[in-house]
Amino acid sequence: MTTGPITPLYLSRLLLNPRSRQVISELAEPYEMHRTLMRAFPRATDDIQSKARGEFGVLFRADVDDLQGAVKVYVQSCIEPNWSFLDEFNDYLCANTEIPEYECKEIMSAYREIQDGQALSFRLRANPTKRVAKQDDPMKGKRVELTHADEQIDWLIRKGRERETGKLGGFEVLIKKVNDVHGEERKIPRVNAYSEGKQKGRKREAGPGHTMTHLAVLFDGLLRVTDTDAFLESLARGIGPGKAFGFGLLSIAPVRP
Repeated sequence: MTTGPITPLYLSRLLLNPRSRQVISELAEPYEMHRTLMRAFPRATDDIQSKARGEFGVLFRADVDDLQGAVKVYVQSCIEPNWSFLDEFNDYLCANTEIPEYECKEIMSAYREIQDGQALSFRLRANPTKRVAKQDDPMKGKRVELTHADEQIDWLIRKGRERETGKLGGFEVLIKKVNDVHGEERKIPRVNAYSEGKQKGRKREAGPGHTMTHLAVLFDGLLRVTDTDAFLESLARGIGPGKAFGFGLLSIAPVRP
């Protein structure tokens, strides 16, 4: 169990109408969804929206739920949001008699029960990249996408050890040991990486802005907590780049038999 300071953390779930023109547009350009979601939070101290995301720890992920015919958007933040403005949006929310259109709960109190060695299932949409290091490469110093599943999984394994420079990730991907046809033992990470293709978005605060392209990869699997305090920090801060574009939110749940 963590011994670190108590920090509030809130998780919201929004139920959006998949036939709404605005929702369709925001799914195609997630930064526009980010701009909509940020209306639930106060302005940043420097009044710049991109700074507000970091100041209030806002992470989000949009999952299409075909069974319920809705888009579920999960939003995590370190302050409680106010979603009442969504009631003014025509056809944006998905009316459902069984599930509220939006709801929010405090989750850090439950997360503080997590212990070292605990196994959890997880989901993460991320933008795995690497920095080109070869001296003779014209792309030296730039970040490039990791397009192969094994590279993407290796990236996630590294993030579990070190979320960012000098910051522990606090988790490891569980490994399954199997014997191949020759009787030799192989170690297989218990995670699937689904490439969802490239997405484009225009990031702007003032002026026309510029178009950015990200490769979206959805990870589903099992992890083990190795350092509880570091893991809680990873949950709160998110994993990898592109957080304003819907990447980085690490969702966890108990392991089902």
